[in-house]
Amino acid sequence: MKMKRSVDFVYAKMRDSRKFYGILFLLIVALTNIRQRVVTNFDCEICSDKAGYYMYLPAVFYLGFEAKAYPEGMDVEHGEGFHIHRAENKVVTKFTCGVAMLVAPFYGAGVAIDTLLGWEVSPFSNYFLFFISMASAFYAVLGLYFLRKWLRYYVDDKTAFLSCLLVFFGSNLFYYTVDENLMSHLYSFTLFSAVLWGAKGFFESKEFRYFLLFVCALSLAILIRPTNALFALFAVLMDVRSWADMKLKLQTILQPKLLFVGVLIFLLIVLPQLLYWHYAYGKYIVWSYEGEGFIFWNHPQWMEVWFSPQSGLFTYTPLVLLALVFAVIMRIRKLPNALLVMGSFIVVSYLCAAWHNPYFGECNFGKRPMIEYFPLILFPLSYMIQQFSGFKEAQRKLLLMCTLFCVYYNLTLFAAFDTCFFGTPWEWDTFGRFLLRALPIIH
Repeated sequence: MKMKRSVDFVYAKMRDSRKFYGILFLLIVALTNIRQRVVTNFDCEICSDKAGYYMYLPAVFYLGFEAKAYPEGMDVEHGEGFHIHRAENKVVTKFTCGVAMLVAPFYGAGVAIDTLLGWEVSPFSNYFLFFISMASAFYAVLGLYFLRKWLRYYVDDKTAFLSCLLVFFGSNLFYYTVDENLMSHLYSFTLFSAVLWGAKGFFESKEFRYFLLFVCALSLAILIRPTNALFALFAVLMDVRSWADMKLKLQTILQPKLLFVGVLIFLLIVLPQLLYWHYAYGKYIVWSYEGEGFIFWNHPQWMEVWFSPQSGLFTYTPLVLLALVFAVIMRIRKLPNALLVMGSFIVVSYLCAAWHNPYFGECNFGKRPMIEYFPLILFPLSYMIQQFSGFKEAQRKLLLMCTLFCVYYNLTLFAAFDTCFFGTPWEWDTFGRFLLRALPIIH
C-alpha cells in the first residue's frame, strides 16, 4: 500500500506533461554536462562513429566539404570517424546525415551565438557539446512523449507514464542519451515511437496528420540508418490478428494518393544524403559500409549478442528479459501483439548476431542497436504494470523487486561505466570486478 501511495503521489505531481517533460529535460542537460567532466572518452568527446555522424554540421556551417579547409590530421585526431582525402579534395564519411539533420537547429544556435559574440570557436570544440546536450534532452523528451501517446491506446495514462519512466531509467537508452548522445540510437528510438503513434493513429482514425507523422518519422529513421526501414513492417503488423486484418491495413495505407505523398516526402528527406553520396562516391545510392556486412548470416552469434560481458543485451539490460517473460504471459493469455514482440526481438537479435562484429566494437554499454526497437520490445512492461494489482501478493513483491533491481542495476552500471569494457568478450572476471565496483548493495 505504501508503494501504491508513493506511485500515486509521483503521478499526481507529474501528470502535468509540461512539468514532467520540463524537469526531465533539465535533468538530462545537467547530467550530460556533468558526465562530460567525469567520463574519460579518451579525452575525445567527438570521436570515431560520433565524429562520423557529426562532421556534416561543421561542414555545413563552417568548413565545407573540401579537404583543403581541414587541418592536417584532423580526421585522425577525431578517431577517423570521417576521412580527409587530400588527393580528391573531399571529406568522406560512411555515416548518413540523419543525426546531423536532427541536431542542426541546436548546433545552429551555437553557431549564431558564436558569430554574434565573435568568439571564433572551433567547429569541433567542446563548446558545441552543451548544445548537443540540449538536442539529446529534447529528443529524449519527445520520444517519451510519442511513446506515452502511443501506449495510451492500450493502457491508462498512469500506466503509460510509469512505462515511459521504466523504459528510460531502466534501460541503456539512458546511457545513450546522457553519455553517447552523438550516436544514432536515441534519435531512432524517438522516431520509432513517432512511427508507432502515427501508424496507430492513422489506422484508428484515417486522419492525414497521423499518416504525415508516420511517413516523416519513418523517412528520417531510414535516413539515420537504412536498415531502419524494417520497422515499418513491425508498425503495420501491430494489432494484426488475421490475414483479413492485414489486408485491410494494406488497403488503407497503400492508396495511390497516400503512396504518392509518402514517396515524395521520403525523397525530399533523403535528398541531401543522395547528393552527398554522389559528391563523395560518384553514385546516388551507395553501401558506404564497405568491407562490413552480415557475414555470420548462416551461423549467427546469438550468445555473444545476448549474454557476453562485452556489450551483451541481457548482461547490461536485464529489463529486456523481464519484458520477454511478460510477452510469453501475454501469448499464453492470447493477448494481441505478443507474437509480434517476440518475433521482432528475434529478428533484430538475428541482425545483430549476423553482423560481422556482433559486439559492435569494444566501447558499448549493452547492445546499442536494440535501443531503437525498445518501444516495441519493451511494450509488455505496460501490460505488467497495468495488471500489477491483479497478481497475488507474493507475485507483486517479486515483480516489484525485479523491476526496481533492473532500474538500480542500469543506473549504477551507468555511474561506474567509463567509455569501454576493457576485457575480452567472455572475460567474466573483469566484468565481475566491474559489478563489484558498480553495485554497492552486494559489498
